[in-house]
Amino acid sequence: MQRTLLGMMSAAIVFCCGHVRAEQGSKPAPSPSKLREGDKAPDFSLRDMDGNLVRLTDFAYPGKEKPWAKKKKVLIDFFRTDCEPCKKELPEVVGYFNKHKEDTHVMMISLLEADNGREKLDDFLQKNAIPFPILVDAYETVAKKYIVEGDSVTLPSLFFLDEDGMIRGRFTGLKEGLEAALSKLVAELPAKAPEPPR
Repeated sequence: MQRTLLGMMSAAIVFCCGHVRAEQGSKPAPSPSKLREGDKAPDFSLRDMDGNLVRLTDFAYPGKEKPWAKKKKVLIDFFRTDCEPCKKELPEVVGYFNKHKEDTHVMMISLLEADNGREKLDDFLQKNAIPFPILVDAYETVAKKYIVEGDSVTLPSLFFLDEDGMIRGRFTGLKEGLEAALSKLVAELPAKAPEPPR
């Protein structure tokens, strides 16, 4: 059953990537999503490429900042190695990270291709230096919380969260000028209220 579901999702992902690629000249219509701007981002934990466990709440969470977990804005980039629009958009995500890494934590969540997905991801990363963490969503548990609606999923999909873990921006499909759009979004966020002295 698991293999059948993964196969169906793989087919849906390939279809959506093809749709986005065909619509590069115009703005693609976002797929339906149970998550919208203003919603609280679902928490998750995944392993990075070195096997370390990474939790969303290590970076963005409500309430006072914890001494052991500095709050940051978070950009989540859902990616797959056979998604050409994902690869085309990636340099803009890297460019945004290089300019905002002091106050924004960027993480790529990699879905795996059905055949030799981990090997293909390893090969891609050997050829492309990615300066931020790559988390592997091997069973697509996080994808199901964020980008799966029914039996379809659209890639690329990015979510921008504020320091409290609220979704402030969602970008679906290949977006021209993504880096500038993200910077504009940050500039328009309400100022963070200073925390009272401890």
